[in-house]
Order: sequence, then C-alpha cells, then structure tokens
Amino acid sequence: MQVLDVDKEIENFKEQLNLLAMIFDTRRKMRREIYNEKTGFIFNAKYQFTTKDDTVNVYVIFKDGKMTVADGKIEDPNITIYYKDKETLANLYNKSAEESLDYLLTNEMGYIGNMSYLTKFSYLTSLVTAPKKRDYKGPENRLIYPIEDIDKGKKSRKLRNESLNRKVDNVQVLEDPYLSKYTLDDFPRIKYLKNRRFALKPVICVERAKHLTEYHRENGFEVDNLGNPIDPELRQARAVNHIMSNKKPIIHDKHLIAGSTTSKEVGIPLYPELIATGIWPELKTIGGRELNPNDISDKDADILSLEVFPYWMERNVREYCRAKNNDPFSQHLEEGWVFYFMMKNNAISHTVPGFPMVINEGLESVKKKANKMEIKADTTEKQNFYKAIQIAIDGVLAYSKHLSEEALRSANNLEQNDPDQATRIEELKELSRICAKVPAKPAETIYEAVQSIWTSFVCLHCENANSALSIGRLDQMLQPFFLKEIEKAVNDEERNQIVKKAIELVGSLFLRINDHDPVMPNVGWKLFGGSSSDDTVTIGGVDKDGKNAVNDMSFIILKTNEMLGFQDPNMNARYYSGINSKEYLRRLCEVNINMGASPSIHNDKTMIEALVHEEFSIEDARDWAATGCVEPTIVGKHYGHTNCMLLNLVAPLEITLNNGFIPLTGEKVGPETGDVRTSFPTFEDFLNAYKTQLKYLAEKSIEINNYLGEAHKYIHPTPLLSGFFEGPLEQGKDLIQGGAIYNTSGVALVALTDVVDSLLVVRDLIYKKKELNFATLMDAIENNFENGHESILHNIERVPKFGSGENGTVELAQDLIDFCYEVYHSTDNYRGGKYLVGYWSISYHAGFGMLTGALPSGRKKGKALTPGLTPAPGTTDILLPSIHSVASLDYLKMANNASYNVKLIPHSGDTHEETLDIFTSYVQSFFDLNGMQWQFNVVSTDTLRDAMANPIDYRWLLVRVSGYNAYFTKLNKNMQLELIERYEYQAR
Repeated sequence: MQVLDVDKEIENFKEQLNLLAMIFDTRRKMRREIYNEKTGFIFNAKYQFTTKDDTVNVYVIFKDGKMTVADGKIEDPNITIYYKDKETLANLYNKSAEESLDYLLTNEMGYIGNMSYLTKFSYLTSLVTAPKKRDYKGPENRLIYPIEDIDKGKKSRKLRNESLNRKVDNVQVLEDPYLSKYTLDDFPRIKYLKNRRFALKPVICVERAKHLTEYHRENGFEVDNLGNPIDPELRQARAVNHIMSNKKPIIHDKHLIAGSTTSKEVGIPLYPELIATGIWPELKTIGGRELNPNDISDKDADILSLEVFPYWMERNVREYCRAKNNDPFSQHLEEGWVFYFMMKNNAISHTVPGFPMVINEGLESVKKKANKMEIKADTTEKQNFYKAIQIAIDGVLAYSKHLSEEALRSANNLEQNDPDQATRIEELKELSRICAKVPAKPAETIYEAVQSIWTSFVCLHCENANSALSIGRLDQMLQPFFLKEIEKAVNDEERNQIVKKAIELVGSLFLRINDHDPVMPNVGWKLFGGSSSDDTVTIGGVDKDGKNAVNDMSFIILKTNEMLGFQDPNMNARYYSGINSKEYLRRLCEVNINMGASPSIHNDKTMIEALVHEEFSIEDARDWAATGCVEPTIVGKHYGHTNCMLLNLVAPLEITLNNGFIPLTGEKVGPETGDVRTSFPTFEDFLNAYKTQLKYLAEKSIEINNYLGEAHKYIHPTPLLSGFFEGPLEQGKDLIQGGAIYNTSGVALVALTDVVDSLLVVRDLIYKKKELNFATLMDAIENNFENGHESILHNIERVPKFGSGENGTVELAQDLIDFCYEVYHSTDNYRGGKYLVGYWSISYHAGFGMLTGALPSGRKKGKALTPGLTPAPGTTDILLPSIHSVASLDYLKMANNASYNVKLIPHSGDTHEETLDIFTSYVQSFFDLNGMQWQFNVVSTDTLRDAMANPIDYRWLLVRVSGYNAYFTKLNKNMQLELIERYEYQAR
C-alpha cells in the first residue's frame, strides 16, 4: 500500500487551486462563473482553508474577476473550511469536488460561515475535476428502460383478491366493495402511463427558479427600484403570481388531468430560497451519480450557476437565519448531521390545505372574502396581507385559464376527421371546459373536483417546496360527487361505468402526483436517501360527528392504490374499531400483502384522543389527516409543520458517555455531566445525566427551529397557502405568523429503542448484577466490541430489551417518553403553539446510525438505528410481546404519532384467506391494546437480498421504511441492509 506523502499532496492541492486561478484568468467562458457581465454578478469572496490543529492555512480571494491563492490567514473570510487533520486535507487532491463533500458525512470536514460559498467553490473546482460531460441534451425526459409491463415479469408482484358481495360501512353503491373483478388490464391508459413513469429518468427543472429569480432581479427583494423596503407578503405574492402567470401550461399525452408540477414529464422543481443551491457542486455530474441520478441540460445548468444560484447565496432561509442570529451554536449543531435535522431549511409545507373549501366554494369566493377584509383592515400589515392573498389567487386563476386555452389549442391541432383522434379531441375539449371553471368556481362533478384539487396542488408548489404538502381525506371530498353522478345512472351498466370512471380519475390523479421528485444533493442521498415528496392521502375513520366515514370512494381509492403500486401518494388509512367494519380492516391488510408496504393503518380512536388531549376540539380532531409519514393534521385549520425536526436520541447518550463530548469529532457539545468511570454511584445518577444532555440538545433544537421560523417570515411567507386555510383571513395573519386555528410544531424523536436497550444494559450489568463496570464497557465500545472485547456481547445479549415483554423494559421507555414530552411541551414555538412529540424516523435512523459509534446495547458502529418505536431485531422471535410492549406506551404523550413497523411474511402453507385472518387479528389486537399505528413490510428477506443484487428486476418493489414508502432499489446501501436485517416474523 502506497504511503501518502502529506506535505507533497498539500502542495499539489495548492497547485490545483493556482491552476484554477489561471483558468479563470485565461478562459472567458470559465471567467463568467466569477465575473458575469450579462447578469452583473461579481463574485467577491474570501475563503480560508485550515486544519483543526491550525498546522495548515491557505486562503483564496476572489475579487473583480480574479482568483488569488496564498499561504496564511486572512481577516473576515466569508467561509472557513476546516479539516480534521493534514492527512484529510492532503487527500483532497485525489478526490472530485463531489467526493470531497463526503467529508461532511464523517465530520472530517466542517465550515464556519455561509454554506452557499462552500457549494459554489465545490462547483468551481468541479469545472476542472468533473470526470465526464453530460450526454443529456434535453428538454424531454429520457427513457432509461423500455416501456414494459413491470407487473408481468417473473419477479413482479402478484395480486390476490378476495371478493365481498355485500355492502359494509357507509358504502352505498358498490356491490363488491373490494372491487375484486378489476385489474390494471381494465384501464389500459393508466397501465401504460404507470409503466412509462417507471421507465423515465427525472430531469432537473429550472422553470420555477428562473421565473422567481427574474422577478426579483427586476423588482428587487429587500428594497424596490426606488430604494423603499418591500413588504415580504406582497413581495412573495407578486413573485408567486409571476411564476404561475408565466408557467408553461402542459397537458401530457394520454393524461386526463391538465397541469404539471414542472415543465418536464417527470421533473425536479427547485427552490433556491431554500436548499436548491445544495446541488450546485453536482451540476456537471448529477446525471451520472449512483443514487437517483437526474438529467440536466448544459443550458439549464448555466442558468442555475450563472443566474439563479448567485442571486440566492445570501437570500436563502439558512443563511438569512445565520446572519440574523450571529451564527448560533444551535445551527452549528444542526450542520453536524448527527444531533438533529431541521426541516425548515428545506420546506415548511408539511401540512394539509383546505382542498374541501376549494372544491366546494372555489377560489373566487376566497378572493372576494380577502377583498372585503382588506377594506375593513385597521393596519397596513393586514391590508398588505389581504392584498397578497388576492394577488396570489390571481396567479392560480391565470394558470388555470392558460390550461383551458392549451387544452382547446391541443384539441384543435389534432386531425378533426380522424376517428382515432375523436376520443382524445373530446377529452381535451372537456378539459378546456373544466379548467375554465375550476378551481375558480365550485366543482359539480367528480372530474371537476379532481382537476380542481390538482390545479390547486400544482400552484401551491409554485410557492411551497414539494415536501409532504398533502391531499388529505380524498374519500370524504369525492364521495358526494360520486353519489351525485350515480343518481343520474338509469341502469347497472351506467353505474358500473361511473365506478370505472372514478377509478380511472383517481388513478390519473395519482399519476400526476408522481410527476415530480424532491431535489437532494448526493451527500444527502448517501446519508438520508430514499424518501419521495411524501404527498399523503388519507381514507376512512370517522367523520366530524363521530360516524363511520368509510365509503365507496374509500374502497375505490384503495383499489386504485393497489393496482398502481406507487410510493406516492403515501396512503394512510384510519380505522376506528367498533365503528369501521372488520371487512374494511381485512381489506387494508390484503392491500398491504399485495403492495408489500401500503397503506399504513392508524388507530383512529387513540389518535383522536391524543389530539383532544392537546386541546383540539373533538370535532376537529375527528377530521385529521396524515401528513408526510404518519403525523396528524386537522384539514385546512392546522398549520403544524409536523416534521419541523428530527432529533437523534442516541446523540445525548454518546455525549453522556463522553462527558459532554461527541466521539465523532471530539468536539465539546454539551455540559460536562461527569466521567462515567467515576461519577455515577447509582443508575438514577447516570439516567439523570442522560436527561441533562437530552434536555440541552432539545432546547438547542427548539432554538434553531424558532430562528428558522422567524427567517421564513421575511424570506418565505406563504400568502397563497394561507388562502387555503381557516384562520388567516379571520385574523389577518399569514400561516407563518400564527394565523391558523391550530399552530403546533411536530417533533420526531429517533431511536428511542436504542437508548432504552442501552440503558437497560447499563442498569442490569453495571448496577444490578455488577458483571461489568463502566471502564470495561467503554473500552469495548471504543473498540466496537472487537479486538478482544467480543465476550461482552454474550452478557449484553442476555439482558431483556424493549419489546421482550420483560418487567422494567416498558417502564423505562415510558419514563423517557414522559421526559421528552415535558421538555418539548413546556416551550412555545415561534407562532405561539406547542411542540407535539412523535416517534418515527423517515430514513434518518439509518443516516444518524452511520455517524454513531458502538452503543451499550451491543449495536456496532455505523449500523442503522431502529426505526420508530419498533423493537430492535432479535429482541424476540415472537410477535405478541413486541405488540404488547409498543401498545403499552402512553399514546397521549405521542400526539405527533408513532410508527410501529413489522416485517410479517405469509406462511407458504396457508391459504390467502388464512393469511388475511392472521394479519387482521394482529392489527386488531394491537389496536385493542391502544397501539397507535401499524406498518407492514410484507417482503421477505430473501426477496430483499435478491433485489439488492438485481435492482433492474425490482424497480417496482415497495417497502415501508419508517412512516413512508420507498422503492427499495432507490435506497442507499445502509438503508437496504437495515431493511434486510429487520426481524422476519412468520404469519402463523
């Protein structure tokens, strides 16, 4: 093995910087990246490169189109990039710009200052080091697989359906609510478009980012062209109006619904005021990356690098927050990846807009209300807010008008006398009529209602990032329109056609929901990859009066979801035992078996009681819908940003074990609670030290969340989204100002099981049985239970863990849940609401696990942590103790919900009916014990291993991670291994 010549490689690194400076000086096309005469952008910046021990110092200055490199330190750098040691810095010479950012994952590299300057510099170096040029020319999406029936292959999923020849719940039309006679072959249009979606490679779309930036360049951001400060609400409304008014109206071939989130068939929308600059280093390489590659043309890459991203370097939420709050330590902790993750850097759209209001009243009605309120407003701020809502809604109406015109134009462009085109011509003319009507006016048919929802959804994404902006209770919205159309049917044939059309329209909506993916830099995919936009649909449960809400559309939506097998929308089903039928629960289990991981099933009774405990009215609590993964939101009344943060509960344990320091970096991040080898005479002393560290991190997470919330008020208010809610109009306040009826924030606490299991080991082996002492345990942890420390694992394995059903395991978990509830619940958020706690993890249990050392529980360094409240693999080979343990926890302390994920595989010797009996009984038992939410993974370990080895054969394979669905082959390797290693229970 060749020994690294550190000093030589550092000199090579400096030579590389000097080469870059020469290139900027001699190549005009390159120079425009730092001195752009067309846009007027001059990149003047100071960079300091250093090591933690201060042994190496190099600085770079960009000034007026020149780049200078020198040894030493410079005053007031825009960013200081520091490396763990000289060896780490020396290795940079042999890495691409993209690879160098991987040091962020391992905390071998950090920075102080504006993160946009880091991504900008990485992009500049990529111009020299990028391995290859793009082969994508655009603008259309490329087919990377043939359009083939992915459900017909040897390794495709096989659907098995029971039939139910009687009406149940509140079903009024369907003679067989299970709709067992239908397959995707009955819907050739939907089948083709589904297969086409799986064959397309997503493309980065610059449309929104370009229009947004153009508007602000022309009209100003901080001040207008006369130098006057601009009201943030009016600024945002006018910018969003500009985006929607100039957005290309698209009706994709064969689709029944007009409009597209992006200008591509499958696109990646960008939000430069949030996190889009994170992909700056990858503009030359993103199409070839291993995880979830996206195409982008040279032209669009230049638009982003030369026009869009430079404008937002200081104006994005993260950097405005940093500057406004003097680079707070709470933000530094967040950017270390291992402590907590703050979603407000990415989005604030984890909510459920009032789509029922839109389809039943229309947006013109909202605009008229805002106009009346503006006239009566008693402050300038309120007047501006009401004006902003009207301006934003005008943008929606303009876009809808353009869709209507495009539909008619497309119809007229087809050959009018061609009988093969006749059906499509009529479809387009009908679309033109519908788009001229909705969402401006109330919908009167199910088709109009679906189009109204979709047009509104598209326009909301012009303002808000595509992160779990959810549809809500779709069955409740569509059932009245479905029944109205059924009333017109004169015979069974017409009724069957209406049912079939309803399935096709829901399928068309689901296809449109899948027209975009979220943007994520490669470093993010490696750490937390796999999640989609998590647009959620909720069905079932009870209505506002507490009556059975499971209806015809509930079963139609289930059938559509089952046939398509998409990860989005993330399907969530409410089940109220004793009110909803057992047949409905049985069908939910059957769809899970057929899909592998959907829908998740919620205990409606416990969820409603948890919300009422948090002072939601009983009527509103009954109208909750899932948001993102599992979190409850009151439709159109509750701005809960239910995924505002994810906190790693294991981090304070590591800090406790190391007296305030985090082993990953050696940095002091918490209070010094004592040396574990000498400071804790009782287990209660050690537990209290952990709680001290946990409270400190929780307080820091609250601080930075509130800082970021205040930043959104200035950078990114939401006048359009506010118009879709009850409360903002009445109060004259934007949602982010606290205008909603309910203003909570949702916290997800990750890896409770790992902490509980570790504490149980400490309690039993060190304090009770005295088989170990802390010195021995810490030596084993520092050696990853290797190098002669393997024998300790035998002692650890004998300790009863959470999920075993043994005495004391649940009680310790509940003690921590009580503590976390009090810590978060005792502090208000920036909108005056409470923090609600939940236990789920998206894929962050794998990401946090990558950065976490070995634990007292016996878990080894870098392994994924446990998802949600699921017990660790191998805790027990019997499912019932696990069910009892999780269901025993106090659900009133988990109003942001909790995920319980079970890998349950049908036994080969059982019939389909017998399998359904077992699955249904498990879920029913869990809910009878007050368990909150159940998620299945009905995919065997062998299948997952085969999919890992042969990903092309399993593009369709759906799994449940922790709250959300994902295509297994799109997950990073750590996440795939975590799913494989989950304990596999046999349904017996």
